[in-house]
Amino acid sequence: MKLKIDFKIKPVLNYVLVILATSLGITAGLIALPLTERISERTTFNLLTKDDFYSSAEYYVSLDTIDNKEVEQTRNIFFKRLDRFGVEKISIQKTDQDSATTTLRIVVNTTRDLGFVRELILNKYDVTILEKKDDVDFFENEDPYAYLNPENYNATEWTKSDFRNIHITELRTTDKSYSNFAIFKPWTNKQGAFNDFLADNKGDYIGVSTDGSVMPYLVPLEENNIFAVPLPVEDETQVEAISILYNSGNIPVNYSIVEENRLDPQVIEIDHIKISIGLFVSLILVYLYILLTQKATIETLAVPFLATLLTLSIYLSVLKFFNIPVDTFLLPIIGIIVASLIKIVSANDDSIFYIEGGFLVTLSVILLFGYGYTEILANHLFPLVVLSKISLIASGWYINKLRRI
Repeated sequence: MKLKIDFKIKPVLNYVLVILATSLGITAGLIALPLTERISERTTFNLLTKDDFYSSAEYYVSLDTIDNKEVEQTRNIFFKRLDRFGVEKISIQKTDQDSATTTLRIVVNTTRDLGFVRELILNKYDVTILEKKDDVDFFENEDPYAYLNPENYNATEWTKSDFRNIHITELRTTDKSYSNFAIFKPWTNKQGAFNDFLADNKGDYIGVSTDGSVMPYLVPLEENNIFAVPLPVEDETQVEAISILYNSGNIPVNYSIVEENRLDPQVIEIDHIKISIGLFVSLILVYLYILLTQKATIETLAVPFLATLLTLSIYLSVLKFFNIPVDTFLLPIIGIIVASLIKIVSANDDSIFYIEGGFLVTLSVILLFGYGYTEILANHLFPLVVLSKISLIASGWYINKLRRI
């Protein structure tokens, strides 16, 4: 008598997949929970908040002009520099004006290094291309630093405004190592003239003057359409600041910082633990209300409810796991927006493309034209839109599998 075993692999795989998905969801939920101080002996999962990283300062900047157009242009460049550097809160106001000067008060509240913030304000970053004087020979000069002396160069017509972009990147050097270089990219209508300028100086030194400080550049003998000036900087934040200074526009007037003071940082502090609990309770109450008043079924509400929990759990887990600092007051805003988006999308199958597309377009506009906390919020929400879509699909699949078991 033969014993026949009726073994089907598909149901077993379904069980395994459901168990695996459940385990992953529970793990993400545990990490996301408030007060989850330690999951393992080696790794902590505390939420890293920005509250303790904020610092604030004010700078009084005296501009050598009373022309309102020049003052506004200078103000806009200061704002652009600080915004690109990621300063969360910026205030620039005109405080005083006499017969020759105008004073701007710049107040920053940020988690970024105030040392670099000061450099972004202090440095005008006027860039001029110089030609070595004919009667100067750097190799026979008694001064070993003669090539750094601006008096040994003649000014040319080439300034920062002639270049559409100054891109900083790493390039291989002659000793096969990598160093940072500033690549000057002329405007299209000036590319030919600049190539001719370099051709006229083949094999000779020219200088790149930045606020009077000269960086020598030996024009290669072979034809080279890339004008890459060595940048003796390795620190990533410093490279970021220099790139901003190069590409934030031309300040039309001379100026100086006449006073600077440290201020008490302005921090919007909330208890993210209580907020997390409150959001979870509110989410349950909202779905119960919909279930009882709008004649919705548990089946139709289960998918968006589970997708919301999954999206927020993964989001918080990523923040904790990678120690990404976050402004705690943004968390409830993000939670409400994500929960609302998921519910709206799940209830409007025919309009998903328009809803998600419109939301992504709105976030893109904010990223392009927003600043401060609105830009930070958009940066967080952009990947969450994709994550919420994946969570909706995964939640639908999970609940469907549970029904079949």
